[in-house]
Amino acid sequence: MNKRPIFYCFLLLFTISLTASAQTVYMKPHFGVRAGLNSAYTTFSPNFIYTLRLQSHLNLGAFYRIRSKKFVFQPEVQYQVKGGTFKGESEIIRNNFNYVSFTPVVGYVITEGLTFEAVPEYSFAVNDVKTNGPEQKRDVGMGIGLRYDVLDAGEDFSLNLRYTRGFTNLTTVPTQTQYNSVFQLSVIYNFYRKK
Repeated sequence: MNKRPIFYCFLLLFTISLTASAQTVYMKPHFGVRAGLNSAYTTFSPNFIYTLRLQSHLNLGAFYRIRSKKFVFQPEVQYQVKGGTFKGESEIIRNNFNYVSFTPVVGYVITEGLTFEAVPEYSFAVNDVKTNGPEQKRDVGMGIGLRYDVLDAGEDFSLNLRYTRGFTNLTTVPTQTQYNSVFQLSVIYNFYRKK
């Protein structure tokens, strides 16, 4: 008697049960924390003096995730540094725009473990021009991202990649414009409820 079909049936049932239990865990509302690296720059116009360069800083945050089938709603609060470096002929300006940001993320699960994110962002600067902060305290932006959830032994962890562009002109000089742009890579720890 060929035992392979029976073995494959058991393997299929085992895989389905694991997937079902995993989906049950991922479907539950839960908290999480995130930490990573911002690589930021500031677009500047008219740009005839400075060369723009990326500047890297840490980001830290926390969130609460709610999922309904393929859709995810994830309000977040995070501390992050934006800005960037302006290099001129005789000077270098390093802008450290320290923000507390609220981000009501909306996600769509492309396939289990991979989620596309739309990322509206509302930020408030906690430093000012005296400490290389922005002239405008508030910044409104929009971004996109991808989140990869580890589905095997490291199931509590996720990786997140985002790009966010600010819409608020940060300078008060009438003839100039200045906008935030940020690439963000973060590691996420999910506090899943296993029971």
